[in-house]
Amino acid sequence: MSADLFVIRPKWTVQAPNLRCTLKRALAAQPEQNVWSGTEHINNARAMAYGRDLPDSGPWYLGRSQLCTLKIAIEWRRAKRAASQQKTAPDILEHWTEIEDEVIAAYRDSCHAEGLHWI
Repeated sequence: MSADLFVIRPKWTVQAPNLRCTLKRALAAQPEQNVWSGTEHINNARAMAYGRDLPDSGPWYLGRSQLCTLKIAIEWRRAKRAASQQKTAPDILEHWTEIEDEVIAAYRDSCHAEGLHWI
C-alpha cells in the first residue's frame, strides 16, 4: 500500500451511505453555495459519491485530496445540520459523527505527514 493512502475502517453500515449522501448533497448545492473551491474536489466528490471508493463494508483507502474533499463536505453538512430545525436520532447521529471525526482526523494526520500543522 502506498504511503500516501490513509485507511479508514467504518464500523457501522450507516456510515458509508451517510458520507455518500453528504457528497451528493454538496454536489447538488455546489452551483449556489460553492462548497468546494476547485474542480479537483468536485471530481473527487463525484468519484466517491458514485464510484467504489466508499464501500459499505471493508476499509477505505483514501488519498489526502480525497480526505480534504470529504472534510470540506462534512463541515458543510454539519453547518447545514446545525441550522436545520429537523433533529436526527442521537444513536444515528453518533454513528455519523464517529466516521466524520475519523475522516477529519485522517486528514489532519495527512497534513502532519506533509509537514503542515493545524493550530
